[in-house]
Amino acid sequence: MWLQKGIERERQASIQRECELVFRQVSRRFGPGTAEQLLSMPERFSSPEDIVAIADAVIECETAEEFLRRVRQT
Repeated sequence: MWLQKGIERERQASIQRECELVFRQVSRRFGPGTAEQLLSMPERFSSPEDIVAIADAVIECETAEEFLRRVRQT
């Protein structure tokens, strides 16, 4: 029981670190306003796969508008 709680706690910490990195990338690429809009979509960060999709969008999208549209559709 305690081992599973520890694993889940580490999983959540890992997701949190990944989210922080993605927010930093978004802020640097598209500006802090876009990163703030992303913060208003916590449901988009519910799994590691979601975070990967958002990180890919940072690289693949040309504009903040395109990025936000793609994230909302994910």
